Amino acid sequence: MPNTIDLRSDTAIQPTTPMLEAVRHLQFGDDLLCEDQSTNTLVTQACTLLGKEDAVLTPSGTMSNQIAIAALTQPGDEVLLGPKSHIRNLESAGLAVISGAQIRCIPVQNGVYDIDTLESTITSGTLQEAPTGLISLEATYDLNSGYVTPLENYQAIRRIATKHNLPVFLDGARLFNAAHTLDVEPHQICQYVDAVQFSLNKGIGAPLGAILLGTKNFIATARRLRQRLGGGMRHSGLLAAPAIIALNEWRTTIETDHINARWLADQLNTNKHLTINNHPIDSNIINLTLNHNRMTVTSLIQALEKRDIYVKQIGDASARLVTHRSVSTTDLQYVSKQIHQIIKNQ
Repeated sequence: MPNTIDLRSDTAIQPTTPMLEAVRHLQFGDDLLCEDQSTNTLVTQACTLLGKEDAVLTPSGTMSNQIAIAALTQPGDEVLLGPKSHIRNLESAGLAVISGAQIRCIPVQNGVYDIDTLESTITSGTLQEAPTGLISLEATYDLNSGYVTPLENYQAIRRIATKHNLPVFLDGARLFNAAHTLDVEPHQICQYVDAVQFSLNKGIGAPLGAILLGTKNFIATARRLRQRLGGGMRHSGLLAAPAIIALNEWRTTIETDHINARWLADQLNTNKHLTINNHPIDSNIINLTLNHNRMTVTSLIQALEKRDIYVKQIGDASARLVTHRSVSTTDLQYVSKQIHQIIKNQ
């Protein structure tokens, strides 16, 4: 068992030995000149998996999101998205500052977008109202719950977007988690969107970065915007080489994460003082609430930290636990035992 069990996020994943070896044996090239061999291989691999024409490597999912919105909208446009979207809540108002766009939220229930409200909200703009410029989706939806959107919902959104001549962007930070849950290939989700990004350092478990994909024209614009935002990189093989291995292994990695999350959620759900808010678990994220008249979730988290277990507080009485490759089933058995014991002793 490691000294620390970090369940705050799957960004806590540690690189595997083959990933580190891949970095050791790199032949460095210049990605600004499209000459880094590892990056070019990763881009080709990602395009094949997601069914897109071209792609670009960026330092982070947030940068990919902001580049995509800037490329797909005009200043003064309105972007439709879910209220718990990462783009809305955790990107420092980048959409407003960088793209000059504003947000309008569409109801989303457990990852399912309200189709009727979505279509009725679309507007071509008036003297006083902003025109709808983009529909922005998220996979998995809600970083504190990891809900998976059904393919039928994507299909319906695509029909509406085509009818109104609107682009669709997917913040696919955990796209591969969604693909596994739906038992489909990633391109079967991405066929319904014009552009998509996925994080390398979340579900699939590479150390750093994100991939943004779309048409060749879109990516040409994205590369220029990446440079403008300071995301242009030279020796980007440091990010790409481990990511190639992660993409090759994504099915095994994510299947294990999902099995472990469901097991842990089931174990915790037996405690009368715990409520699993997103049960049954869709992916690798557990959202729980502590209901105890002698203990707060803050004190529970502090007690866990003394046992070298880290979870993330997401509300006055709620916490998030995210399973990933660097936390084993033995670790999770220990976590479950400690949580039950701490609550029992209060």
